[in-house]
Amino acid sequence: MVKENPSRIEAMPLYTNLDRIARGLAAQGIGPNDPVRPDQLFALDQWHYHGTEAIAAAARALGLGPHSRALDVGAGVGGPARYLAHTTGCRVTALELQPELHAIGMDLTRRTGLADRVTHLCGDALVEPLPDAGFDAAVSFLAIVHIRERARLFQRLARALRSGGGCYVEDLCMLKPFTPRDWEDARRVVYANSLSSQAEYAQDLKAAGFSDVAVTDLTPDWAPFAAQRLAAWRHNHAAYASVHGEGAYRAQELFYTVIVRLYVSGSLGGVRLVARK
Repeated sequence: MVKENPSRIEAMPLYTNLDRIARGLAAQGIGPNDPVRPDQLFALDQWHYHGTEAIAAAARALGLGPHSRALDVGAGVGGPARYLAHTTGCRVTALELQPELHAIGMDLTRRTGLADRVTHLCGDALVEPLPDAGFDAAVSFLAIVHIRERARLFQRLARALRSGGGCYVEDLCMLKPFTPRDWEDARRVVYANSLSSQAEYAQDLKAAGFSDVAVTDLTPDWAPFAAQRLAAWRHNHAAYASVHGEGAYRAQELFYTVIVRLYVSGSLGGVRLVARK
């Protein structure tokens, strides 16, 4: 398992140039204090593979509805949490480590009128107090890879879920050992602190008390998706930079380029894990 990343998560290219959300809204004629419809954010606040389609799949798998209580671990700017609340009526606690992402998420949730259903918490998922059996479901999208003590996290999630509650995770994994250069990029650019095999990932869930762990290898889908995303990103260079700035374009191009190279190397993979408490 890849551990001990000396860099800071705030320096990860995906988490820089955060004014790109405000710029994207401005391009739609939406000012910094204007109300926002949730759907006007979908192209801006979903920072994972397949956007809202992936979140909808999680909602179906977990059976979320108006009476459900969900926890989003590594919530970012709150895109998945808002989508779940908006489309299913459930209540979501969006837990995010980075204060700047947390603040943006809170503001966007307020402006979308979803503050009564989405609660934002800024804290470390390894220590933030969570109520025992306080949630029906836990979700995480491309965030647990940043957390060093994954086994400990899953133990905490198991305590926070009611009996019969569900856990849905989409994340990066390791298919074979990285070369030294690729390992450095995985740590520095992707901020990977807990890359492991899919089997080890599933074992951490089982050891924490989860059962019926279903593992799906997403690599055959995510690898070509990432390559297509990079090609489209470069094709749309001028248009994107004109709205969001050249710095924002370059930062995400670096991230997308490294991801594609790691997939091509055969070391990086993607995985979905669905389990029950």
